[in-house]
Amino acid sequence: MRKRPVFMIGVAAELIGVHPQTLRMYEQKGLLRPRKSIKNTRLYSQEDVELGRYIQKLTQEMGMNLAGVRKILDLERQIMELNAENLKLREELERQKLEHSRAIREVHRSYKRELVVMPRGEIIKRSM
Repeated sequence: MRKRPVFMIGVAAELIGVHPQTLRMYEQKGLLRPRKSIKNTRLYSQEDVELGRYIQKLTQEMGMNLAGVRKILDLERQIMELNAENLKLREELERQKLEHSRAIREVHRSYKRELVVMPRGEIIKRSM
């Protein structure tokens, strides 16, 4: 629902607190990617509005330029991707640990138990 494009540029600009031209500039710089309607009207989702507010916060409150904002957004996206990959790798490692433990238990169960450990020096000679 948050990704559904419902706001026209004027409404989105008002929700974010910027001029519609600012949103066009964000789009031109690749920071925002609104969907286009059949009539080629820009439509923004709630997610787009939140991203626009975040961009405004970075530029207005923190004094960043749009190139810096783009770098921040790229790094945040990369962190999210790496966290997802890390989670998948941890799950795979856990699965392999369980499989390894199961294989070890299976090998131990397969012993014929014909060998008996004897303390040193207590070798028994069998008579034939």
